Amino acid sequence: MVNGAGVTYSQVNREIRQRLAEAGIENATFEATKLTCWAAGISKETLLLEADRSFPTEKLKKLRQAAEKRVSGYPLQYLLGTWDFYSGSFRVGEGVLIPRSDTEVLCEQAIRFIGQKPLTVLDLCSGSGCIAVTIAKECPNSSVYAIEKSEAAYPYLTENIKSNGAAVTPVLCDALSADSLERVPDCDVILSNPPYLTKADMQSLQKEVTFEPAMALYGDADGLLFYRELTSLWTAKLKSGGLLAYEIGCGQEKDVRSILEQHGYISICETHDLCGIIRTLSGIKP
Repeated sequence: MVNGAGVTYSQVNREIRQRLAEAGIENATFEATKLTCWAAGISKETLLLEADRSFPTEKLKKLRQAAEKRVSGYPLQYLLGTWDFYSGSFRVGEGVLIPRSDTEVLCEQAIRFIGQKPLTVLDLCSGSGCIAVTIAKECPNSSVYAIEKSEAAYPYLTENIKSNGAAVTPVLCDALSADSLERVPDCDVILSNPPYLTKADMQSLQKEVTFEPAMALYGDADGLLFYRELTSLWTAKLKSGGLLAYEIGCGQEKDVRSILEQHGYISICETHDLCGIIRTLSGIKP
């Protein structure tokens, strides 16, 4: 550990990188840079261009404590308090699912379908609001609603709507309850990244994921509860010709396709992520 007196940005960044690497953090360089910039209140560009500048002594303790918390498995995103998704920045913390790049595939599919048409869009199990906010920003003629059940996650949803300047109507209710259908109008598009981990998945989570809310992860023993229930309940709110699109877990495409087929959906489509994994499954209501 470098001495706190007169140490530079570069020296501190190197110390944090080494600490994370020794603890087995896979992307130690990236994460050390993120934490160093966060603690010092500077940009990555400043860190690089002013590497010999003295690191603020009063902020060094905060950084080292955060690094130790990260070493314990605590998510980087929760430490930083914000995380980028698509074209926005989202407030995150304990009680809300961390936005992941996998979900951008669902957003891109919806954006292609919606375009600049004045459609009504519903995001079920919205969490941080990353899907709803992205759609509202990229498709400004749309009317977007976001349903979230968790009282812990809901404040993040409302804050992210406001901070991103997005025209989204948040709704605090349970997407699995029939009562929630009365809270929103009929829709042209229904999107959801629901909880889809199985019982076996929950027993083998990465350490970081164990800090995220279980209710946003667990989809019953087979991981399919929300696909069954949401499709059964919300198809009635989807207009003819409307799109229902889900993010799915690896290997769930056959089961989710079967659920959509059972409810009469046509033109069922699979979309792959950058790793070649089938990440979304969607269908059109006749």
